[in-house]
Amino acid sequence: MKRILRDTCILAALMILCVFTVSMIWVGMTDEIRLVICLFGLSFVISLANYFIDEYTTLPILKCYAVKYVSASGIVMLFGFIAGWFYKSNFWMAFIYVGIVLVMAYFVDAVRTRRDIEFINSKIKSKTVHVNK
Repeated sequence: MKRILRDTCILAALMILCVFTVSMIWVGMTDEIRLVICLFGLSFVISLANYFIDEYTTLPILKCYAVKYVSASGIVMLFGFIAGWFYKSNFWMAFIYVGIVLVMAYFVDAVRTRRDIEFINSKIKSKTVHVNK
């Protein structure tokens, strides 16, 4: 299931990029295309930040999630101010948007991790049974 979900997201992203590329050639840059391109760029920057947090920190998991939440919120706020998505009066909305997305992403990650642990444990258990025989 994990592979199907990942492949679906990758295929959808490629389809969106291809359709928008053709649309940009024929119609030009529309607000919708600009928004999607900004979202792709924003997700890349957040993914890059998360990669560096994972690689260069040794925080416990809850502190790591908190650092990722704060850094992603900061990136979204900065990006939002530059792109004109947020104004100084409603910057707090970045925390809500990031919170919703990160809760969903970490829920999927937790389910995936639990399945991986169960799979590894079943493999260890089956090898232990074969060794004991």
